[in-house]
Amino acid sequence: LTKADFVVADVEEAEGTKANPVPFTTAALQIEANSKLGFTSRTTMSAAQGLYQAGLITYHRTDSLNLSSQAIGAISKYIEENFGKNYLKVRHFKTKDASAQEAHEAIRPTNITNLAAGKNEYEKRLYRLIWARTVATQMANAKVAKTTIRIKAADTPETFVAKGEVVIFDGFLRVYGKSKDLELPKVAKGDKLDCQEITARQTFAKPPARYTESKLIKEMEELGIGRPSTYATIITVIQTRKYVEKKDKALRPTLLGRTVSKQLVEQFSDIMDYKFTAGMEE
Repeated sequence: LTKADFVVADVEEAEGTKANPVPFTTAALQIEANSKLGFTSRTTMSAAQGLYQAGLITYHRTDSLNLSSQAIGAISKYIEENFGKNYLKVRHFKTKDASAQEAHEAIRPTNITNLAAGKNEYEKRLYRLIWARTVATQMANAKVAKTTIRIKAADTPETFVAKGEVVIFDGFLRVYGKSKDLELPKVAKGDKLDCQEITARQTFAKPPARYTESKLIKEMEELGIGRPSTYATIITVIQTRKYVEKKDKALRPTLLGRTVSKQLVEQFSDIMDYKFTAGMEE
């Protein structure tokens, strides 16, 4: 390849969209607060409790994606007045999980015109996250221009691909999430390109990473372990009982944890089955 001539084999340009997020359930809030704010599940639930008790958000223990028609009306009005009609896209969400309990709405601000709220820094940051996510659910998709350039190395079977993406309409990204533009140079099919540098490297498949709190909550939700009201408690208990220790955000089982787990699996295999809690719920 070091001596090969490089030619643009093909240029593809297309428009695409980035879909906006769904409203917050308890698990999703804990996962996002851990990822975006660095909060533990316990910190998130404590801050959410404070916001709920102050009447600033709806009930914070829920697995429903539903937003009331009154809330959607207020959010729509806010978007139209502050961003314009082209940013509005009304959506109604329904929970797919058959075991979900729809008694409560998704987690949202009780008054969408309150842009900031909370009595301390934790509550303020969590409120802002909930506010932004809630508004984003009723906003238009972001539109992006995608470019794919295929480069052929002459007299070799090798083809290289460069992909670029530029936001042409920010939509929900105006309030929630990020998108980094990667603009490619303008080239046409048949153009010759100069090779600046070639690097060869060998990579190895890595074993799966350890659980963080947010990854463990996501896994618990998928396996049907626990309920929205118990995720944070479970994470706290396994640490206070020294079954698990946290190092660099990763949860590591201790010798005590492994020993207890081994005994429980051997003696109570039916209760230790991942489907046990989900079966009890049913």
